[in-house]
Amino acid sequence: MYNWKIVLPALLLVAFGIVQGNVQIAMELTLYAAFYVAGLYKKEYALYLLALSFPFLTYRPLMFFLLVLIFLLLLNGVDMQRVKQVLTSKVFVAAALFILAVGITAVTSVNLRESLTQYVLYYIPSLLLLVVIMLLIDSRQVLYRFLLCFIISGALISVYGLAQYFLLDSMPSKWVDRETNPLLDKRVYATFGNPNIFSQFLLLVLPLSFVLIYYVRDFRQKCLVAVLFGLTALALLLTFSRGAWIAAALAFVLILLKLDRKLILTGMVLLVVAVLFDLIPDVIKQRVASIADPFEDTSGQWRLQAWLSALAIIRDYWLTGIGMDTTTFNRVYVDYQMPEVNVFHFHNIWIQSFVTGGILGIGTLLFLYYRLIKESFKAAVNRLQTRLSIWGTGLFASLCGIGVAGMTEDVFRDYRVMMAFWLVAAVIGVLEIILRQECRKNEAA
Repeated sequence: MYNWKIVLPALLLVAFGIVQGNVQIAMELTLYAAFYVAGLYKKEYALYLLALSFPFLTYRPLMFFLLVLIFLLLLNGVDMQRVKQVLTSKVFVAAALFILAVGITAVTSVNLRESLTQYVLYYIPSLLLLVVIMLLIDSRQVLYRFLLCFIISGALISVYGLAQYFLLDSMPSKWVDRETNPLLDKRVYATFGNPNIFSQFLLLVLPLSFVLIYYVRDFRQKCLVAVLFGLTALALLLTFSRGAWIAAALAFVLILLKLDRKLILTGMVLLVVAVLFDLIPDVIKQRVASIADPFEDTSGQWRLQAWLSALAIIRDYWLTGIGMDTTTFNRVYVDYQMPEVNVFHFHNIWIQSFVTGGILGIGTLLFLYYRLIKESFKAAVNRLQTRLSIWGTGLFASLCGIGVAGMTEDVFRDYRVMMAFWLVAAVIGVLEIILRQECRKNEAA
């Protein structure tokens, strides 16, 4: 039982919030206190609360939650055996190499102060989040509950986005091209402020939500999980993000090839029926038709011209990159940009990484992605751990989906999507450790 001195910070947070007389501040500080107390009772509860509230958190509460999780680990005593397992995992090594490469890019940037600020604010916490999650998820039960909370959070933010879509009359014109898509006047963006960014977060959650239907055994639970999946899928559809649609389609095909191949044929038949009987809304048909020629509208043309500029920058700065800070990017890009194509990033994670970090940046990112793909695939095809293989399939599909989406968007541009990516990476690391332990037990037996 913890003494009053340890619980006191939670009480002070609530009291300070009330004294401020500001409802928003009071609610935020009460949330902090609740998270802290939940973690004191059982540290896994704080982990679940993080997963459950993840898409609703802004940077400040997200960092507070991370610091509390670190405090709880130190308070309860660190299991050095678990630390060794985490630090020697292949996922951690690949992640640390990538974060180190980004750090080198930051240090060698012309604008050192701005680069280091971005590095400390976003990349260091990302690595800490990976390590903390891998340390805290030390059993299959904790793994299941954590992923369940993450899936529920995706459904909750989807409900928010759907309410937004059906209640708002319109949205800023910068997210739609009414010349090529005259029927499109609204797109879901929820708390992310951008439909494309929101779709990236949903891409990480949706495959996990889908495989959960196969993971649970009770029929009533399957129905409830199907509702969670349906809400998330509908929100992704209404983002009208073409890149996300393509990525999601690929993710579902990969899942069904492993879990239920017959459902692929069923889906194709249903799609044909929907087309023949004109059951698909015109706004969706119009958006899908634009995929055949994505560079016909302004956003596609804009990306293509920006990528051509990026290739010219890579040609001149292929070894070291230009640095990761925005100021340096703007100064360099102006010498290469196409007329009237003003961008602050290249809407492509692979090109962006090559431009900012050179060979080292793109090389470590590709190695990280290769390692995550390989470890999730190994979990997916594991025949001895069939239950874990279901999660492995979902994680593999999530990575493939976000990798494809990264061809049209810089998925590390938004800190919540970036940290959701590291959350998924951490779970893959947990699976790697569990399967390694099972392999050693089998060898010992």
